Amino acid sequence: MSAENTHKKNKSISLVLAVLLLCSLALNGYLLLRSSNQTTQILVMNQQVDTLAERKADLQKEVDIALADLEQFKGRGKALDSLLAEATQKIEEQKKQIAGLIASNQDYQVLKLRYAELQKTKNDYLKRLEALEEENKKLRYENTELTVALDQTRENNESLRTKVEIAAQLRIQSIQLQAVELRANGKEKNTDKAKKTDRISISFTLSQNSVAAQGPHQAYIRLLNPEGFVMADAGLGIEKFKTAQGQELPFSKKVDFVFAGEALEKQIVWQQDVFPAGTYSIEIYIDGQFSGTQKISLY
Repeated sequence: MSAENTHKKNKSISLVLAVLLLCSLALNGYLLLRSSNQTTQILVMNQQVDTLAERKADLQKEVDIALADLEQFKGRGKALDSLLAEATQKIEEQKKQIAGLIASNQDYQVLKLRYAELQKTKNDYLKRLEALEEENKKLRYENTELTVALDQTRENNESLRTKVEIAAQLRIQSIQLQAVELRANGKEKNTDKAKKTDRISISFTLSQNSVAAQGPHQAYIRLLNPEGFVMADAGLGIEKFKTAQGQELPFSKKVDFVFAGEALEKQIVWQQDVFPAGTYSIEIYIDGQFSGTQKISLY
């Protein structure tokens, strides 16, 4: 083969190789560009996913903070709990609206506006809850004052009623006990000798009282012997009466009388065959209330 033909052949081979090299470079460039575009798309998609998750987390954080500020009023009364439930429902509704905007990749400026509305809702309800709490405190204070005033009035009325009842009780001004000896001529003689005593004279004087109920009343006489036992009428046996406090006590004699507001004196006698020596006591109850006591000693 001639030198000229050889040169032409080599030139053709070089041209083919150059073309193949250019094709290879073009293919590699295309593949590199395609790979770069895919990587960029993946990065963009990952960034979008991260942004969506962050926005959802931010939304939950905003809602949690708002509800926590309001929850402090929970359990402080029915009215407060009702208003708190209303506020919670309103905030949950706004949360759903913002979540929808986040899911649709809404512009962040729109989201900021919705967050501001959420914050305003929280602040508005917070003010209403605080005002209601203050009103409840005022009402509780007024109710406490009213309760104290009513209690004081009841106490005053009870005290007045008690004073009236006490003032209306019949009171014994004085009590006299006297041992009496009956002589053969029928005359009586005071004595302090037990063996000469035939009877004990009991007299008591009721004080004047314009407040006491006028009309029939009862006096119960308890005459106690030196041993402390109530002396009873042998023919009637031991009888009992009920005190104003509900206690049942034996008595010696019952005296019925009519009180008209003026001082009144009543007298009875206790007679028996033998009066042992010692100290005798008398207790008088008027209408069940203890009214006085006196003693006498016989030798």
